[in-house]
Amino acid sequence: MRLENFTHKIDLEKVNSTNSYMKKHSDDLNTGTVIFAKDQTEGKGRIGRSWYGEPGKSIFCSFLIKNVYENIDAIRLSFLFSLAVKMMLTKYIDGRRIVLKWPNDVIVSGKKICGILSEYSKECVIVGIGINILDFKPKGNIAYPYTSVESEVSDPPEIETIKNELVESVNMVYRRYCTNTASDIPLIWFREADIKGRRVTVSSDERSVSGTVDSIDELGCLIIKSDINGQKERIFYGDVTYNDQL
Repeated sequence: MRLENFTHKIDLEKVNSTNSYMKKHSDDLNTGTVIFAKDQTEGKGRIGRSWYGEPGKSIFCSFLIKNVYENIDAIRLSFLFSLAVKMMLTKYIDGRRIVLKWPNDVIVSGKKICGILSEYSKECVIVGIGINILDFKPKGNIAYPYTSVESEVSDPPEIETIKNELVESVNMVYRRYCTNTASDIPLIWFREADIKGRRVTVSSDERSVSGTVDSIDELGCLIIKSDINGQKERIFYGDVTYNDQL
């Protein structure tokens, strides 16, 4: 896997979505570019959902990786970014309270603090990250309980500090795992997430499956052992709920 070094930082006042902005301007940007916006009006989540934040209280950003020739790598690479977010958050929050939720959420004490959305466009991977820093009231309906850094610590850091620490953590994670292949990344994430044996329910529009987490494959699909028949099921997408919330 090629080592990326995210050193090109761009700060914007307001965009519809940092991922959309990055896709539109990717031809003119260097690989390793990070875009931060103070406000985003049409934040995106997985499965066509919206991501809500508030100017001055949330981080909205996207990372650009160019010359990627397999679209599955957009999924694989997103796992690295969740590891980086957890690394950054452990500077302020007890790491035992931070849980990585397949495939792209970071949870603190059962509540969502960060969402990650990776997209593939024109041989580029764009990884968008939203982090709740200060408390705010979302403008829309939030399906999953949420929290913020401020809610979890008595003295939250400045947003600029967290922005810099996030980029630093991403670069550290890349340096740590750059000798691995892209297909190794989901397996690395699974080991670090430490979710083997946890009881989960995975829901999608088509069905809901409950069982025990068994493993993950090189494409990033979650493998669970079904409660119904004990057979292993390969989960391509869906929303995970931990039924044994720690």
